[in-house]
Amino acid sequence: MSPQVSLSADQIIGDKQNNLLEDFLDELFSGTLPKFATFSFTVETIDPLAYLEINWQNDQFQYYWEHPADTFAIAAQGTVQTITGNGPERFQQIQTAVDTIENSIKEFSAVNHRYDGTIFLGGFSFFDVIANNNWKSFEPASFTIPKWAIIKDGKYSIVTLGVELSHWDDREQLYRYLLAQLKKIQNGDHIGTIDTKKTQISSSNLSELGTASLNNGEYHRWESSIREAKQLIADNEFDKIVLARQVSIPASKSIIPTELLNNFRKQYTNCYNFLVHQPENATFLGTTPERLGSISQQRLQTEALAGSMRRGQTATEDSLLEEHLAESSKNISEHNFVVKDIKERLRPLTRSINLNGRPEIKKLSNVQHLSTPIRAELKKDVHILDVIEQLHPTSAVGGYPWEKAAPYINKLETFDRGWYAGPVGWFNSSGTATFAVGIRSGLLTENNISFFAGCGIVADSNPKTEWEETNLKLKPMLSALPYD
Repeated sequence: MSPQVSLSADQIIGDKQNNLLEDFLDELFSGTLPKFATFSFTVETIDPLAYLEINWQNDQFQYYWEHPADTFAIAAQGTVQTITGNGPERFQQIQTAVDTIENSIKEFSAVNHRYDGTIFLGGFSFFDVIANNNWKSFEPASFTIPKWAIIKDGKYSIVTLGVELSHWDDREQLYRYLLAQLKKIQNGDHIGTIDTKKTQISSSNLSELGTASLNNGEYHRWESSIREAKQLIADNEFDKIVLARQVSIPASKSIIPTELLNNFRKQYTNCYNFLVHQPENATFLGTTPERLGSISQQRLQTEALAGSMRRGQTATEDSLLEEHLAESSKNISEHNFVVKDIKERLRPLTRSINLNGRPEIKKLSNVQHLSTPIRAELKKDVHILDVIEQLHPTSAVGGYPWEKAAPYINKLETFDRGWYAGPVGWFNSSGTATFAVGIRSGLLTENNISFFAGCGIVADSNPKTEWEETNLKLKPMLSALPYD
């Protein structure tokens, strides 16, 4: 039975959108049905995170994306279709699957907007295979067309509903389903329930995270890895390598992921706050300052982000630290590797590349970075996945030259990166997309929380200084946890 709709169609979506929908459905059902269809409508502005939270369901795919400073957010749930890939050809595998879907889908939109149409949500792991069982819910490449997605752009909101048409017997049944879904979203109706008994992480577990002291086994392993990396640099194996740490603590019950996201968006307004939840009850989430690439109308925006310094406690101290960062030969060297690497990688895909000669300072709440915004005009028919494959991993999270540094990351680190530092984001059939680098991130499973942070190692890196930098980068995740 189709859901009942007590309100009239014009009360839910208005006469204009309803008339367009009626005409589209008449045409859709007049011939052979395609496999999929998506339907985009304008709705009253709602908070996507709040709607996702009250509808949270552990056994379904769920997704969240927000850049608070841009007043932009996406929330989504459910699965119409998931496409996956693995191995060295995973980017091409996803692209081939996307092409097939786009040739077998019909799209309805009541608006002409760059955020309407079919949306693909997901990301890629750092390496092209995942070996560790902690990441068993995540494929090396995975994108989902959701059953519903709410996109908030300032004061403007779009809802896109996805359907597999084989599930619908006739036009009227589908029509009533679409109206019922829109009514539920506009009314903020909930499907599931929230466990309001919050998990409390014992503050004594802080010592287990390895952030409190240098006098433990984890630091000594870190120090050994840094010294080995510096020796490899001295031997001209590579110029730079990025090494990361994993810190884990047990949780007596699952953390509410949306609670962490709400803390992120309040404190880190200039970051990309993201969440990818797989049906096996595993969640990858984070608050990353690093955009890998955004595309609109074949114009690409990316950035080189490398070189870090803490924020000061006073305006004077903050200014002095900024000056020290801007003049630090170690940080400038690390940053210049990233700028050079990105330019080299983009050149085959672009008509032009534009950037400033000197990096600027990007200030976050607890850390400041050297940043060089990069803008490029893409060649005709270059897809966002072409760009992401070419850029990943930048030397800000991998090394330089990447081909020489890559084999040593698994040798010098003590964990499987999984999706950490991989490209996470979204793209749609309108040619609009944004991907960020999945740093300042964590993996939540039923009984465990793991967070990750890394830093660039160059010839004059100091193990203790780099350890303290990773502690600084772990702070956003740790501070979002509910401690007792």
